[in-house]
Amino acid sequence: MEFAFLALALPCSITLLLQASNLRRLLLVGVILLFTARYLSWRIGNFPFGSFYESVGGWWMALVLLVEVLAILEYFQFLTTITCLTDRRHQADQAEAALRQRFDHEGESAIPSIDVLIPTYNEDQDVVGKTILGALQLDYPRFEVYVLDDGQRDWLRTFCAQVGVHYITRPDRKGAKAGNINHALKVIQGDLNLLLDADFIPYRNCLWRLAGLFDDPRIATVQTPQNFYNPDAIQHNINISTSWGCEQEFFFQVIMPGRDAVGGAFCCGSCCMHRTAALRSVGGFPTSSITEDILLTVALVKRGWKTIYLREATTMGLAAENLSSFFIQRQRWGRGNIQVGYQVAQDKELSLKNKLLFFPFYWMIQHGSRAFFQLIPIVFFLSGIGPIPASETQEILDFQLPFVLAVMTSMFVLMRPYYLPLFTEAISLFNAFALLPELIQSLVRPYTKGFSVTPKGNRDSSTVFTPFQPTLWPAAVLLSVNILVLLKILLGLTAAGDVVGWELAVYATLWCGFNIGMLVVCILTSLERPQPRREHRLLINQPARLQFSDGSGQDVQLMDLSMSGAKLQAPAGGNGLNLASATELIVDATITVPLQRCGRGRDGSLIAEFAALPLHCEQQLVGYAFSGAFSSAEQPQQILMRSTIQQLWKVVKA
Repeated sequence: MEFAFLALALPCSITLLLQASNLRRLLLVGVILLFTARYLSWRIGNFPFGSFYESVGGWWMALVLLVEVLAILEYFQFLTTITCLTDRRHQADQAEAALRQRFDHEGESAIPSIDVLIPTYNEDQDVVGKTILGALQLDYPRFEVYVLDDGQRDWLRTFCAQVGVHYITRPDRKGAKAGNINHALKVIQGDLNLLLDADFIPYRNCLWRLAGLFDDPRIATVQTPQNFYNPDAIQHNINISTSWGCEQEFFFQVIMPGRDAVGGAFCCGSCCMHRTAALRSVGGFPTSSITEDILLTVALVKRGWKTIYLREATTMGLAAENLSSFFIQRQRWGRGNIQVGYQVAQDKELSLKNKLLFFPFYWMIQHGSRAFFQLIPIVFFLSGIGPIPASETQEILDFQLPFVLAVMTSMFVLMRPYYLPLFTEAISLFNAFALLPELIQSLVRPYTKGFSVTPKGNRDSSTVFTPFQPTLWPAAVLLSVNILVLLKILLGLTAAGDVVGWELAVYATLWCGFNIGMLVVCILTSLERPQPRREHRLLINQPARLQFSDGSGQDVQLMDLSMSGAKLQAPAGGNGLNLASATELIVDATITVPLQRCGRGRDGSLIAEFAALPLHCEQQLVGYAFSGAFSSAEQPQQILMRSTIQQLWKVVKA
């Protein structure tokens, strides 16, 4: 057990002795690699390669070893992308200052012209309309807004004419989103272009923050985080949006800065700025994959262009609101990445380093291995066939247990604050249940499906929980089998302990219990909570004024705001106010918002419901709310692990 103690002591000592830095991260990754190499050498050296094929048990052990090796291969790529992290915010500060200085001294001609591109297909007006209105509020002096409508909608053409933006459509939808953007490249004339999905609203200073970075002539793309103002489906279903971040936060806060550090940052298809000449130099966005964004980065890398990542939110958008939308999006990513993988593997112009960085090990390996590892204790207890060759109990505990402890302890620090043992693994398993059929089909026939738009702006008027079948059934079946296995152990009906010793049987029982915990989380996440809210709230906490029909007014504090209403606080709780006669809310001293009604909420606050907003008022309100000064009221201001655990326990008990 000395090695198990060492596997805990080393990461803890490194964490306590060193401040958060890339050096600390490098040492922690070194600990992981040390114990992984030790475990892997034992596994391979202890495997009976000369005789495994003589029995069913031998073939099973060979399959387990193969999956383990593949999982470790995928894990090595993952470690490469989280070892060292970049932070280009200081670089962006300097670039913005230089750009503003040129503008102040030399005028508009000294700064790049920028086209804001908003590709859209079937989004509702209350989704794409906010993005268009937000784009018009950008404070950069030299930009144009282009709406690229692949839905050929007359109402959108009219809306664009009303607000004064360019409207582009085309006779066909060949190439889906990539084809839509490539068609616009024939029309736009700006030096740079900002690409926004139809549900992402840019902050006012977005163009200033990004454009200066293009003073480096090698840069083709600057990618920024996709920042969400509503809970995603997972946060919403298990009610953890006030304490735990959205599913993509770890990717944008850790993985992308890590990829940037090793030259592997890539375009994510939205919230990114491109050099127009660079796009044209590679023929625009590739159309041979439904993840055209990653393939664009590969094409740019081959031509010597750089893609960098700025870890700073410059936009705010909608996360997928239900599990159906969530997995439509992930299935597209999975299939598209596998398409990219086949193309990268055959690309003779791409260096080995870039092939390894852009090859989709995650999509090809992780989900399958997650599901497979669920089967190991079940097979062991039901059939007596172990996953590894017969060994002394102490030997297994000296090699496998230290490996597991070293990985979990180090990852707790490396992924902090986005790693919660059991819960993080459970969400990965949950994703695997829904994605695995699509990924397997993609491995065999990668090009059988086209581009699917992620539905956004969904509203659920139901009042009951709805089970999401693709994840509920596999989780429920595996949970039932695991519970039966545990009952079999408790009742002494299994001979597994006689085969390998009861010490290892206890070890496998704990593994089975861990799996049960993950499956319970999967089942809870599979129960769709009703989501009636269509407009989502932002934290404001700024002074405002409530106006009444008799001409009087009352100063209030605007606590939160959406495009359909607001939460207010008045002095002394607003006692004595005739709320029924409230007619307007004045925001930021200049924006007059008409009210449908005003009443009192359950907590004693004032709740204002807006009347239909005139277009100029909606534009002002979007520009104010999504200026970048305010954060979401439905996303946590910081990750709170204790609160997350408490909330998960409440959900389990309920």
